[in-house]
Amino acid sequence: MSIYDRAFWRHERYWKVRFKGWLSVFDGTTFKAALLRLLGARVGRRVLDDGAALAEPAFVSLGDGVSLNAATVVQSHSQEDGAFKSDRIRLAADVTIGVGALVHYGVTMGQRSSLAADSFLMKGEEVPPGTRWGGNPARELSEHLTTTVELAVAA
Repeated sequence: MSIYDRAFWRHERYWKVRFKGWLSVFDGTTFKAALLRLLGARVGRRVLDDGAALAEPAFVSLGDGVSLNAATVVQSHSQEDGAFKSDRIRLAADVTIGVGALVHYGVTMGQRSSLAADSFLMKGEEVPPGTRWGGNPARELSEHLTTTVELAVAA
């Protein structure tokens, strides 16, 4: 394909225009979800994106009411053992991803589940509906630990 071909430039803009930093102007607004749809993500209604980075929007599916907090990374790819690997990421309705958390490729999060701040959800994890996960690597948080963390934050 030649650089003089219009299809070349359409392809270039699709993959590179979002990396210029302009998308962050819309963090926390209703426009961000609409722009993610234009970039290929499957985005439900009432989605809040307060500064997440989606490396490959076309590989991401966000259900209704999903909350992506600031500095969240939703990464659908990885370079492992000399091979490029990628897979879809599916976040069901009412999922919350904490500040600074990283969601790796192949992850499925069930409805009303959440990932704590600064956590790393490893590739291929399946988070059951209604559960809370946290840590590096992320694991299901016990009810006692969750309550302790909430009390510490509230203080």
